[in-house]
Amino acid sequence: MQRSLKEEIDQKRQELQRQLEEMRVQVRAEARAAARAQVEEQVKKILEAERAASTEKLTDTITKERMKTEDEKLMVQLYAHQLEEKEKELKKRDALYKEHLAKLDTKCAEFYKVSVESFRKGKEETLSRFTRFNTQPVCGDLQSQILKCYKENTGKTLCCSRIAAAYMQCVDEAKKNKMRTGG
Repeated sequence: MQRSLKEEIDQKRQELQRQLEEMRVQVRAEARAAARAQVEEQVKKILEAERAASTEKLTDTITKERMKTEDEKLMVQLYAHQLEEKEKELKKRDALYKEHLAKLDTKCAEFYKVSVESFRKGKEETLSRFTRFNTQPVCGDLQSQILKCYKENTGKTLCCSRIAAAYMQCVDEAKKNKMRTGG
């Protein structure tokens, strides 16, 4: 009996050990599940917070970009208006300058006519006061010969000395004749 009691106690002990082990496994599984659920909840909260922060940041960025775009549109409109004003001013100045230029052209044309007429009258008056003298070149044939010789003998002026001497003698004779005749 003692043996059967001992076997029964051993059986009960093994059964209790097995139940205890099953309970430990179950408790560990429940603890893991609870920890996993808690981690998932925290991850979910963190993701939601990050999503909200990201959405808020994106909204702020979009708002800033819209404001920047609106500012740029206003600046473009302002520059366009300023450009139109400058173009109007330039057109006014251009018209004014053209008008002044036309007046100056008219005055210059009148001045030119007066100057031409005055020059013509002065020329006629000068021609009527002074008689014209008809002059003939002195020793023209020798002059053309000496020029031809100098051209043909560039840098060799001594080659032309005989013609040059004859030309100088001819010029001297012409001077003497002019002094004798008085004219």
